[in-house]
Amino acid sequence: MLYVHQDSWNVSDFTPTVLGSMGFYMQPKGGPGNYFSQDQAQWDNYQAMQAGSNSVTAVYQMVRRLQEDDFSFDINDCVDNCDAIETFTSEFNSPLTLTKNLVNQLDKNKTQLFSSEGFELEKLLVLLADKYRQEIVYPMDTSITSTRDFLRAMFADAIVYSHRDINAAQADLGNFSRSDFSHITPTSKIINLNSKRSFRSAGVYALPGTSFKVTRLDTSEVTTKIFINTQRSGSTHEFENNGYSRPKYLQSQHIEIKTGETLTLTHPYGGPVQIEFSNNDLPVQFEFTNIGLHPYWNGSEDDEAFTRALDAGDFDWAELITPGFEVHSQLTKMRESMANDNFASAKAISDATMRYVHNFPHVLAGFQGPSIDVVPEIHDFAQSKGYSIDTIDMVKHMNADQATCGYGCSGNPYDAYWNFNPVGHGDIHELGHGLEKGRFRFAGWEGHASTNPYSYYTKSQFYKDTGRDPDCQSLPFDDLLQTLQDSRLSENPFAFMQSADLTGWNQGVAIYIQMMMAAQHQGVLEDGWHLLARLHIFEREFNRAIKSDEAWLEKRDSLGLSLYDLASAKALNNNDWLTLGISWVTGLDYRGFLTLWGLDYSPEIAIQVQQHALEAAAPQFYQASGNDYCYGLDKAPLVLTP
Repeated sequence: MLYVHQDSWNVSDFTPTVLGSMGFYMQPKGGPGNYFSQDQAQWDNYQAMQAGSNSVTAVYQMVRRLQEDDFSFDINDCVDNCDAIETFTSEFNSPLTLTKNLVNQLDKNKTQLFSSEGFELEKLLVLLADKYRQEIVYPMDTSITSTRDFLRAMFADAIVYSHRDINAAQADLGNFSRSDFSHITPTSKIINLNSKRSFRSAGVYALPGTSFKVTRLDTSEVTTKIFINTQRSGSTHEFENNGYSRPKYLQSQHIEIKTGETLTLTHPYGGPVQIEFSNNDLPVQFEFTNIGLHPYWNGSEDDEAFTRALDAGDFDWAELITPGFEVHSQLTKMRESMANDNFASAKAISDATMRYVHNFPHVLAGFQGPSIDVVPEIHDFAQSKGYSIDTIDMVKHMNADQATCGYGCSGNPYDAYWNFNPVGHGDIHELGHGLEKGRFRFAGWEGHASTNPYSYYTKSQFYKDTGRDPDCQSLPFDDLLQTLQDSRLSENPFAFMQSADLTGWNQGVAIYIQMMMAAQHQGVLEDGWHLLARLHIFEREFNRAIKSDEAWLEKRDSLGLSLYDLASAKALNNNDWLTLGISWVTGLDYRGFLTLWGLDYSPEIAIQVQQHALEAAAPQFYQASGNDYCYGLDKAPLVLTP
């Protein structure tokens, strides 16, 4: 049989049906299909085709080497990772990836592997992983663990098949969780949720090695998928010192469940169950049987049970749920979160999460949506310019666990080594990575220069609400003032400021706050922070306008770029775009202000800004020091003498 994939960049609904009958698979719908494939069918006959296909041979050789401890490299030679060892890729990682993708696709397709005819190779590979899984003892380290034991563990990690009735619990789950849940009596629960992209916690726990059933009872027009755990694979650092301390692929495959359908799943690790949704605000209902009930808070009705469960410590994971944000936390870290002096209960943490994690960062990012404040000087600005305000309506997540990168790592979920805090800098910093725009950084500025305003704004609002210390980071305003003063003594202050190389993240964000203080001091904004919210709205409108000549001609006047054609607008560098954008969204001409700080712009954009005849943003320093900007941007100006 020959299948010719003609969808190129995509996968049709019919693709998995056709390929499934042949035992093949492709990416899910929305994937790139064959777009990136470099394979070519260049055989003269089927015998040549069979002879040229070495995938099965590569898998066989990998399995043989795992059995006989016959790899031509030593895992001890890996530094940070094994990428530099070519034989690691050819002998192990490439065939492992092929096997993993195959088994994962069968799991997603709900193939009843062990009750189906055929699939002998796949069955044996899954069973081999089961066997190796029982031999794993954590932690492992490349410097002391044998190559055989290390690679057998990696093989077992990669080949996890949950769509079956029998799947033994892994004996040692390392620092992820205990593996013995004999103290738990499995129970049943019917849950009702409103769908919300991209996923929500189900509030139930899959016990390792214990089959559970889930039946979808609703008839809503929404695609739903069941999966276990929220960790990213990168949060297990198997090549770090004793970093192989738990399974790597903790998050299971996302398996679709249709109305009236029942799934039976058995997972060797277990963990909190999640439900993925294709769209929002539709009622869904599921019945779970043979599951555990871990510490889970989703409203005041859960107060007593949540507290008891945290104290009992029968599970090693806990979840705190709000309408716009969910915390998936190690038990010990959730206990630390609950001991926060600023928030005395789960309800207090929930309310604070919606206000300080969900609301204020998205206000500053120029969004509207459920539980996001409508701020007149942001929304009125958009209306006056004919701009749209984008809606954000999704659930964001945090894994209080291990970070994929650094001490905390952005994403949805973002993950971190710390416990969740609704006004914690790290939490809103990682959230800020998903909101910031690279276009908001002047040339040479370090990346984090555009990340932290969401945290600082939120903390300043916390101070306004409570009068409590906002605990903002100290910024180098005093050093910047000294640099400005020194520049006035030079023959060329602009060149002096440029040579000062003020490109560090803390210098960049401090200069931005100076711009915000200028807007507030000169009365064009009641709260200078909102400069950034307006800039976000402007940036999205600009992006829509540059999609076509027609859109650009219609919108360029409202963007203050009437002198630019589409090609020139697309070619704007960050400095020129910001010179125009900041001036346009505040109604102040920032050219002199930027020159004060050694930030250059082109003569062409200078002409465009000049055409608008805006009031000048006075080139002066606003007397902030350390972290006092977080108590308010109403700082007195200091006029710098020439």
